[in-house]
Amino acid sequence: MIVIKTPDIYLKEWYHKKETAVKTAFFAAVIFGLMTHLYQFTNKLYNYDELANTPGGNGASVEQGRWFLKWMGDVLLKHFGGVYSLPLLNGVLSLLLLAVSAALIVEMFRVDNWVLAAFIGGFVVVFPSIVCMFFYMFTAVFYAVGILFSVLAAYLVVRYPKSLPAHLAAVFLLACSLGVYQAYFPNTVCLLVISVILLAAFKEEKKTWKEIIFTALRYVGFLAVGMILYFLINSAVLNYYGIDMINYQGGSSMGRITIPQLLSAIKRSYHDFLALGYDNVLVLNATGLIRKCYRAVMVLFGISALSLLYFEKGEWLKKILMLAGFLVLPVSMFLVYIMAPDAQTYTLMGYAVVYLLIFFAVWTDYFCRKVSCKELIKTGFQWISELISLVLLVTYIWYGNGCYMSLEYTKNHDMSYFQTMVTQIKCVEGYEDTLPVAFVGNVIDDATNNQGSLMGPVFAINGKAESNVNMFSRVHIITQYLGFAPTICGYEETKACMELEEVKNMPSYPDDGSIRVVNGIVVVKFSDYE
Repeated sequence: MIVIKTPDIYLKEWYHKKETAVKTAFFAAVIFGLMTHLYQFTNKLYNYDELANTPGGNGASVEQGRWFLKWMGDVLLKHFGGVYSLPLLNGVLSLLLLAVSAALIVEMFRVDNWVLAAFIGGFVVVFPSIVCMFFYMFTAVFYAVGILFSVLAAYLVVRYPKSLPAHLAAVFLLACSLGVYQAYFPNTVCLLVISVILLAAFKEEKKTWKEIIFTALRYVGFLAVGMILYFLINSAVLNYYGIDMINYQGGSSMGRITIPQLLSAIKRSYHDFLALGYDNVLVLNATGLIRKCYRAVMVLFGISALSLLYFEKGEWLKKILMLAGFLVLPVSMFLVYIMAPDAQTYTLMGYAVVYLLIFFAVWTDYFCRKVSCKELIKTGFQWISELISLVLLVTYIWYGNGCYMSLEYTKNHDMSYFQTMVTQIKCVEGYEDTLPVAFVGNVIDDATNNQGSLMGPVFAINGKAESNVNMFSRVHIITQYLGFAPTICGYEETKACMELEEVKNMPSYPDDGSIRVVNGIVVVKFSDYE
């Protein structure tokens, strides 16, 4: 007799099968995520890209190798009319996807300590790269899908080592994750490197050195096949649409690197890894307190690894593999330097650095459960590790809120500045609402517009501007947010205005006479054209 269960029964049974630590990671991610991002979820704050792409668009996609992002956007376009920036819905849905990612990581490594599992859930969602992700609220869900796929791919390969269907699914997920955002490939790499280190470090894993090497080779093969599949699909998509990749952030050169570039990228990876303890790397550790915590994390890794070598004698080949894994980890965290050596990396691209903190929590759990040493050592190590993790978590929550507050100040200044400009346009002599408007020049040099976001350099995270007055999307503030939508002159008309002697002799905004009706066009002169 076939018994068909209702969805609530299936969900109830599935939930009860999950370990406490797994569930804790999920709910901790939700709670800490709301503490960090709720301000962004309940306000309409924008950055320069969101201004230019909403409502309706999902930004550059196929031309940057992000074909899966386009496919997701096309689904929304077909069934919902476009891609929209809906802060509460997009934010909460993204947060839930990230919470699932955190739960998968805890389950992948079989973390037992629920407090450490909670920290893992927290690190996944409070890291500055996620704050930066939510600046692009219109694509936040897409990015969260990319992160989830990168984690799920690693989960399937680690947890189902002998399953061909699991590996095939993982390859497809990895390719799709790359098709959302190429910088999420290091997520999967870091998780697999961590897996190898754990297998080599702890006797309870019961793996021989040969098995560990074969496992590492299996991981490398999986990563290679996933990358190849991505490139194949990307090539097919580019051919289908008849376009070429643009060289944004080095995307068109991904996978092509010279030996000098490779050596330079590896050197930079180790440099920036160590710099986490004393410098603001990719704006991921903006405060001195965070940097001190990173230094403490590295010191504790070193002390605990040496302690493990002392207390767990024998199997030295495995210990060598463990040390090799530790040496590979910094390169894995900053793999974007190798993937796109010519790219200008920034906060959103540095998400893989969070796996140092996640690994720290996993390592603490393993060390305290599996190493044969005095309980006092284990207890002390766990106390120190959890206190450092708590400080990092709380500081990152504080930092995220500060970043969103700075975005609020920037928005208020933008609105005030351009509202004044619109008022002056409408008050200029000879103005009529049927006249087109030409914005001449690129940069507004206004000594009175110098307040920035009011939050100072600490919160100057990438992905937002201190002011959008001189950003490429400023016209969208005028037309979409202020509702002033006259006919805006195109390039040829604006160029013709620039060449008029009357316009050349006009002062630059905001000086008197910088707005004038010339030949039936309202000319707003920002600067002399160069």
